[in-house]
Amino acid sequence: MKQWDLVLPPSRPSAHQIAALRPHICCIDREKPVAILGSTPEFRDLLFECGFTNVHILERNLTFLSSMSDLRVYSNPETIIHGDWLDTLPESRGRFALILSDLTSGNIPYEDRPRFYDDISNALMPGGLFCDKILTHPGPHIPINILLQRYSDLPLNLLHINNFSSEVFFCSELLNHNQTVDSTLFYQILDERAKHPRVHAFTAKAKSITPPGFVWWYGRPWSELKPSYCPRITLCYEADEDSGSPYAGRLKYCHFQRRAQ
Repeated sequence: MKQWDLVLPPSRPSAHQIAALRPHICCIDREKPVAILGSTPEFRDLLFECGFTNVHILERNLTFLSSMSDLRVYSNPETIIHGDWLDTLPESRGRFALILSDLTSGNIPYEDRPRFYDDISNALMPGGLFCDKILTHPGPHIPINILLQRYSDLPLNLLHINNFSSEVFFCSELLNHNQTVDSTLFYQILDERAKHPRVHAFTAKAKSITPPGFVWWYGRPWSELKPSYCPRITLCYEADEDSGSPYAGRLKYCHFQRRAQ
C-alpha cells in the first residue's frame, strides 16, 4: 500500500465518522491509555486534538506506520506496540480505556475472528470503549456484469476509481471465489471479462487503491460472522453507512463498552 493518499472514504475515516466519534470519547480520562488498531492517521490526529496523552499504536508493519505518519497533521509522541494483533492484544489485558478500529476485520482470517474480538474485549479496562467500523454482507453480492456496465458509462476520476475498487473488489460476486478478496485473482478475472476500454482503464487505475498481491477476509454472510463479533461487550451505539456510499447497506459503525466493575 504505497499510495494511501489516493484512498478515499469510506475505505478510510470520513469527516462525518470523525465528527460522530468525538462526543462518544469526550468523557474518557485523557491520561488513560488508549489504542488504535493500525496506523490510521485520522484517528491519531483526532486523539491528539482531543487531548489524549497516552496513545498506543498497534501495528505490525513499521514501514506502513512511517508512511501513515507522513499523512498526519500533527507529530506527537506515541507508544508503538509492534506485532500482529493476535499476538500483541493478549499482552494488553485490561489496559485501554478506548480502542479505535477502522475496517480491521478483513485483516483477520475467519477462523481467528472469535479470538480476535475476545482479545479486544479483554484489552479494555472496565468501562472501556471499543469503536469500530465494519464491512458486512447481509445479502447477495452485486452481479459483476451490472458493475462493469455501470463503470463503462462513468468518467475516470479519483472518486469513481475509489468507488470501483470498493464495489467490484469488496461487494461483488467476485467474493464468491473462496469468500475472500484475492486481489491478484480478481484482476485476472477482470482482464478476461472486461470488454469496454473505460472499464479496463478503471481496472488499471484501481491498482493504486487496491494493489495486486493482497488477500482480505471479506465475503462470508454476516449471519455467519455476527455471533463472534464482540459477544462479551455491550453494544451501545450502531449506525449505518449513508445511502450514497458504495458500501451502503453493508457498512456499520459500532461502539461497544466493557461492563464497569
